[in-house]
Amino acid sequence: MAFSKAPFPFVWSSVVFIVFQLLLFFAALGIFLIYFLLASVLGLNTSLSAIPTLVALGLAFVVFLFFSCGLNAALARAYVSALEGRKTTMADFMRYALVKSPATFVIMLIRDAATLIVASPGIALLVFLKDVAYMDILGDLYILLAVFLVHFLFTPAFISAGGFGTGLAQSLRNGVSFLRRNHVYALGLYIVFAFVWLMNFIPVIQLVTLFAIYPVVYSAFLVMFNESRMRW
Repeated sequence: MAFSKAPFPFVWSSVVFIVFQLLLFFAALGIFLIYFLLASVLGLNTSLSAIPTLVALGLAFVVFLFFSCGLNAALARAYVSALEGRKTTMADFMRYALVKSPATFVIMLIRDAATLIVASPGIALLVFLKDVAYMDILGDLYILLAVFLVHFLFTPAFISAGGFGTGLAQSLRNGVSFLRRNHVYALGLYIVFAFVWLMNFIPVIQLVTLFAIYPVVYSAFLVMFNESRMRW
């Protein structure tokens, strides 16, 4: 396993990703603060329910999501480089993130639209049958399952776009081709991946997952995708 032989490029990639994510968060927050300062000077209503405030919050959120998609693509690319024994510089990481932000952002929008459609029966249960016994539990479980499955189905497209630099249409096609040939093994690995991803939010434990377990599981997905891609 590449990680056991040379862990530094993987750990470095995770560190760079976290640093840029933090910078992106503060940049998005800065957009809202600029609006708040301008609105205060101009005497505009700055309450959270005011339409200009909601627009500013929405803009900051979209900016964060847009470039965050690119950073996730750059992380996948950095792990591919690490598998090849190469370290990704911060400049290369940022350049790649900027290049891949549009394509991965569109993939995210398609995925989220599909999630909303698939999860709509569960949402309907929560809205219209919330007073019926156990309907809230059934609705929540259905929505959770829908989110999990749709995210799984789109993960190969993100890996293709980020890890291997393919365009939007090609990434979606590659995702379908990969799942058609490897859906069983991919689902098993994705379950592990999802569990590890959730562990990234547990204090203390996240230090191990972010810099060791997460890169290993993510790299396993990249290797599986690449080996499948070579046979197409």
